[in-house]
Amino acid sequence: MKPLRKKGGLKPGVLNTAILAIILVTILFELYAELVPVAQTAGDTLNASGVPLGTLFLSTGIVFLIIMAALIILIVKAFIPSGK
Repeated sequence: MKPLRKKGGLKPGVLNTAILAIILVTILFELYAELVPVAQTAGDTLNASGVPLGTLFLSTGIVFLIIMAALIILIVKAFIPSGK
């Protein structure tokens, strides 16, 4: 007689990977939350000094929009299976 096999259970490797992914995403968001306001303040100061193209580095400038979009794209790509 074959032993009964449970279906739908999580393997320990999958569970470890999921926990690690949650921890890494949390750390990444915390890091961004700490560093982006400092960079935005530096960008505002840079713009106030009269540097050419300084408006790109304003706290509402395109550079920070690109940084935030890159964060979202990075996280989405990390969680989508590669299909190989």
